[in-house]
Amino acid sequence: MSSIDGKLTQVVDAILGNPLTKSGGFVDKIEILEEKIILMEKKIEKQEEFRRRITWTIGIVIAIAAVLQYVSGIMSNINQ
Repeated sequence: MSSIDGKLTQVVDAILGNPLTKSGGFVDKIEILEEKIILMEKKIEKQEEFRRRITWTIGIVIAIAAVLQYVSGIMSNINQ
């Protein structure tokens, strides 16, 4: 009977961890992974926001250049 209790204690320690041996068990590892996933999601969101800002900036610069080229063409036709 004590053999079964020992094995059961080992299984519980592996799953939940053991505060005496400071082993976290699977539950602790899952919590650590959840924290890392949240951190990665925040980093990915920041990268996507940066990419959106760069895309909009490039689009605006190209639009302004196109308008300036159009106005320049009209001005050169008027001066001729």
